[in-house]
Amino acid sequence: LYTRRAGHERMASTGKSSPQKYGRGTITVSQRGPTLLVALCRPRTKNAFSDDMYLDLVDVLFEARQNDETYAVVITGNGSYFSSGADLKNVKFAPLDGQSRNTLSKATGKFMLAMLQFPKVIAAAVNGPAVGIGVSLLFHCDLCYCSKDATFWAPFTRLALVPEFCSSVLFLETMGMPKANELLLMGKKVNAPTAVEWGICAKMIECVGTYDPFHPNSLGSAVCHEINQNIFSLPLGKETSKIFVSMVKGRHRSRLEAICKEELLKLDERFDRGDCLEAYNQMNFGHSKL
Repeated sequence: LYTRRAGHERMASTGKSSPQKYGRGTITVSQRGPTLLVALCRPRTKNAFSDDMYLDLVDVLFEARQNDETYAVVITGNGSYFSSGADLKNVKFAPLDGQSRNTLSKATGKFMLAMLQFPKVIAAAVNGPAVGIGVSLLFHCDLCYCSKDATFWAPFTRLALVPEFCSSVLFLETMGMPKANELLLMGKKVNAPTAVEWGICAKMIECVGTYDPFHPNSLGSAVCHEINQNIFSLPLGKETSKIFVSMVKGRHRSRLEAICKEELLKLDERFDRGDCLEAYNQMNFGHSKL
């Protein structure tokens, strides 16, 4: 499954592979024909995003982009959660002694740009609760499915943050102003049927109750099967998928990159002013996640 190059594990081109830890150990991957199944795997934090996870995802997207036998990536979660959002223990809330934190150049920004620039099919299998960036990344997926246990929560206002990862426009364009602000401004949590009704996910998929993302009956496996069966089994389906992704998403890439950068600059401003630290202290989060 893997070869080593420059000290890093690299995906080899095989039809199907057993799940293996990748890179820094925050994700697990398995090749399912032309589709790569990637599971967020930090169970002690309910798959919260750390810098290492962001960078592992950057690396795996780069390798999938370069691999001529991988045409799709499916992201799911290990255990009962899809992701509990950003790991607050990984966040430096205090202003950085007069220096801007420049989030765009850090692990978070690198991940956002890597996902925006990914030229192949990318899908989400939301197996459980999704929080914060675990929600906003879904709007950059070509396909999104969820289990009945999934919930969707973007509580950015609780920590005096800003809409991130283009959520300031994509939420609005997907579901309209009132529903977008139920999620963003009001910080409401919605369930799986509501997420389907609002257009966050295409549909719910019934799957056997398992916390193993690579189980044959898991949501992740079901989404890989859907993609392989409905796209890649067609004549020239692999080549056609790249053309469709380029036409549907490619023309919006520059606009979304500019919006993403603008949002991160505004986020840096709030951190630099001390807004986020003040909100964090008042909310008394402890070691919870966002």
